[in-house]
Amino acid sequence: MSDLIGFEVLNPVYPQIPITLKMLLSHRSSLNDSRGYFALDSVNPSKTQNAAQCYNKYQPGSRYQYCNLNFNMVGTIIERVSGERFDQYVKRHILDPLELHGGYCIDSLDKKLFATLYEYDMSKESFTAAPDAYNPRREQIGDYIMGYSTPVFSPTGGMKISAGDLARYMMMHMNGGKGNGKRIIPEKYAKLMRQPLSEEEGYGLALTNVSDLIKGVHLTGHTGSAYGLYSAMFFNPKEKFGFVVITNGCKPGQTKGITNLLADCVNLLYQEFVAR
Repeated sequence: MSDLIGFEVLNPVYPQIPITLKMLLSHRSSLNDSRGYFALDSVNPSKTQNAAQCYNKYQPGSRYQYCNLNFNMVGTIIERVSGERFDQYVKRHILDPLELHGGYCIDSLDKKLFATLYEYDMSKESFTAAPDAYNPRREQIGDYIMGYSTPVFSPTGGMKISAGDLARYMMMHMNGGKGNGKRIIPEKYAKLMRQPLSEEEGYGLALTNVSDLIKGVHLTGHTGSAYGLYSAMFFNPKEKFGFVVITNGCKPGQTKGITNLLADCVNLLYQEFVAR
């Protein structure tokens, strides 16, 4: 990681163990979000004296902990290696070939298509609109530094996309990296992404595996949550079925990491469209 991102990325408790890109992609890097994840200054030792706080005290590669900073750093590496700004790279290499509408840059999207997101206040039992979901961050983008400012776009989950387009993206994964007649990911890497590296959590490389979302049915995918939005994308690559469910606001109760409302919806869809 130090070579890829251009500054020292080492757990101070285990400085002899290199932290690798694979560790970030599988959330086994030992990094955490305690100092935020929208700027690399928080983890760059040349910019802060508190970078050590971004690391847990266990050995890199030994344990899983979901960390948004991991994927914001991955997005930065994509930018440094490709020479393209992250949001534009994703558009050119993934969204455009699959003919999907979406993106990370708010000002490049049609605002008339945005759904208002609502955060639920448990104490007041009411919903409040969350305008920060569509913060264009124009000032930060205006001062953008290629290969460093990438977290402004939040590669960890800042994609704005509809349920239908996310489903078409899911089908690319379900079909071994190929969608819309185009090869997006080599098949061997599409399979590698699905293989669990953390047995207890079932997490591979940016994709997780579950067997209790629908009892006894193996599914691969991911969840998302931000500003009141809750989403789930799960598929079965062998039997070729999958589900995408998104809500712009609900009571946020969860069971084993899945929002209860979404789990209910996925099970209902399975019973109505697959089990029959």
